[in-house]
Amino acid sequence: MRRLVRTVLVASLVASLVAGFSAATSAATTPADAIKYRKAVMDGLAAHVSAFVLINFGKVEHPEYLEAHTAALADLGAQAKVLFPAGTDTGETDALPLIWKEQEQFNKLVSDLETSSARLRDAVAANDKPGATAAFKKLGEACKGCHDRYRKQDDD
Repeated sequence: MRRLVRTVLVASLVASLVAGFSAATSAATTPADAIKYRKAVMDGLAAHVSAFVLINFGKVEHPEYLEAHTAALADLGAQAKVLFPAGTDTGETDALPLIWKEQEQFNKLVSDLETSSARLRDAVAANDKPGATAAFKKLGEACKGCHDRYRKQDDD
């Protein structure tokens, strides 16, 4: 009897957790949460670029982590295409409304980010230093092109 009660309790707990998780993941994303997510992904990109630079240019001695950082860059770069949904042009964001007015040009830069981050990952994995250098340059150009045109500038 105790075993049956325990089994029923565990099954009920698991069912409740699954139902709660399903409800949480199927809830509509608010613009504010989409902006927070966008910022988190962009912060992640910046952190992995910084780590790549520090390792690649010999500022720190952790070459064993270079592939992990470039893999993360590629994974985060692939997410960029979903980070700017309609309705996230206002609120706590540095994204300019121009993004949603110039979707074709903006999407080209997002595609460049995805492609260059994947090429960087692949070049590092293949120990292709010239390829990694070229891919990193393209990645920087994609980031700069987007930030220069589509991001609010700091008032220094």
